[in-house]
Amino acid sequence: MTDYIDNPNKYQTDQTALGQAMIRAQVAQAEADRAKQDALAVEAKERAQKEEIDRAVELSVRNNPQLQAERMGITTNRVITSQSAGVIPPMAEVEKTTVRVLGGIEVSYQQAKDMAEVGQITQAEFNKAVVDGLAARGYAAPKSFR
Repeated sequence: MTDYIDNPNKYQTDQTALGQAMIRAQVAQAEADRAKQDALAVEAKERAQKEEIDRAVELSVRNNPQLQAERMGITTNRVITSQSAGVIPPMAEVEKTTVRVLGGIEVSYQQAKDMAEVGQITQAEFNKAVVDGLAARGYAAPKSFR
């Protein structure tokens, strides 16, 4: 039958319209069967890939104690802040920070900077005030303030 499908004219001896139509129908059926087999093979391959991904994810979760704890309903009260993650804000954000100087007086960044420039507070006091002000907002301070 394969020889016939590869070369239908090889066995085509019936010259009637009905015979030719039957031969074309057989060829079309064989092509449809091949297409169905190809589609099933692709589907099986995709299913195998999905199963492999699922196994890899499960293995990853199994090796992650934090995710295991979450699955078991165990939660930690640890809050991740931008400061603990080491996020340093841009300078424009630093300049919006209010700081406490001279025993707790709250002033703007610019006012504290001016106070340091004229000597009302030391540069170290200014830097510490900025670091504390940023920490209160959840940010890590730039290296120039540490």
